[in-house]
Amino acid sequence: MSTTGNPTQPEAIPAKTAEMPVMLYGTAWKKERTADLVYDAIKAGFRGIDTAAMKRHYDEALTGEGIQRAIADGLVTRSELWIQTKFTPGDEAYADRARYPTIPSQILASLTTSLTNLSTPYLDALILHSPFPTPAATALAWSTLQTLTPSPILQLGISNAALTHLVPLSPPPAIIQNRFHAATVFDVAIRRWIAAPDDTSTTTTYQGFWTLTGNRGVWTTPTPGGFVERVSQGAGVEPATAWYALLVAEGVVVLNGTTDPLGRGREDLEGLENVAAWRETEEGREVWEGCLGEFRGFVGAV
Repeated sequence: MSTTGNPTQPEAIPAKTAEMPVMLYGTAWKKERTADLVYDAIKAGFRGIDTAAMKRHYDEALTGEGIQRAIADGLVTRSELWIQTKFTPGDEAYADRARYPTIPSQILASLTTSLTNLSTPYLDALILHSPFPTPAATALAWSTLQTLTPSPILQLGISNAALTHLVPLSPPPAIIQNRFHAATVFDVAIRRWIAAPDDTSTTTTYQGFWTLTGNRGVWTTPTPGGFVERVSQGAGVEPATAWYALLVAEGVVVLNGTTDPLGRGREDLEGLENVAAWRETEEGREVWEGCLGEFRGFVGAV
């Protein structure tokens, strides 16, 4: 497979590609362990992988190595995986203005590298890692990315964005990936904007990261009788998994960055299934509905 040529002319994209899972494996800060952890995540049952072409926080090449090892071992096929990466504005990799004088040239170079690193002819999603310093630059980047959909990029998203960054984007992003915690009021304004779009031609999905680290006071020491504890005890899952289940029910696709994918990660995936089964019981349904209502009151209902 060659991905070193024009990224706008990739190999054929399969007729059926993966749907975005409700829980993705996050590869930030995994450093030299990235390949092994990605392989283990896929072995544990993760079918979505989040990375970035940003060497400071990610190792995209090792992410690709882990994916290809899993494919070679028959754990999964490419079309069964949701693979998303990011282009980072101002990344040091494109600081050489002689080679990369414009935003479009930086985006094309980053995309070509990503396709090579991940050994794939297409990306299920590419996310603009953050807005540029000016609205004009962000608009130029967005219009450039639009020319690369639906091939080799199936969906476009943006991360670390405020509502003021999102409103001018046309068409709207298919993905918004932000920190989900109290300091941003759990992004309720953005989640409400997603729920009531002005442009109905694009369905937008909210992806949340920092959902555990940023909310330790909620799920690690839940109030006795609180909504996290009642889901945890009722479904027989860990409090963190109960918190994840509530997030998923509210439409948040969760990034799970565990460094123990075969243990903690597998428990989270199986725990989501356990919560779903418990919710179908008569007792579980009543408890769940009450807990979900309290959770929505806490993070802001949409």
